[in-house]
Amino acid sequence: MQYSITNLDAFFVVLALGYLIQGSDVSFISQLKGQFQANPILGLSLAICLFSMAGIPPLVGFFAKYRVLYSAIENGYYFLAIVGILASVVSAAYYLRVIRVIHFDSYSAGQNNGIFSFAKNRQNTPGSLKRGTQRLTSVHSYVIAVLTLFILLFILSPSLLLNSSNLLALSLFTA
Repeated sequence: MQYSITNLDAFFVVLALGYLIQGSDVSFISQLKGQFQANPILGLSLAICLFSMAGIPPLVGFFAKYRVLYSAIENGYYFLAIVGILASVVSAAYYLRVIRVIHFDSYSAGQNNGIFSFAKNRQNTPGSLKRGTQRLTSVHSYVIAVLTLFILLFILSPSLLLNSSNLLALSLFTA
């Protein structure tokens, strides 16, 4: 359940970035170059999501990985726990690469990364789109804010969600 919330937030942030960049989906990581400078809140929100998926301790993804690995070790599945830890390290390296592209690579106006590929030309015509002219809806912004805050503030009261997910699992698997 914790991963679902983190993935949903990352999905909404990438949708928002794609909408703000070119008015459509993001196809390549290189299209996200310099988005922290253009949209600091969305860049920070995506970084929080990726750190959570990597399992950094104060975030919700850490608790999900901890519970899975603890259950595997407790039941004697040591090999699966080691494989899970190694997969987590490898995935963290990929997540850090995306964070590096968003936060530390700069976007130069001279390069074309497919961002303006749908435009007829770079002039201000009806078929073109200037970078940064789009706006997010308030509902989209609200969903991203609530999900990101949930990822960050889960550590303050984790028992509410964890107890409810335990009750749901028990109701599904016991007759």
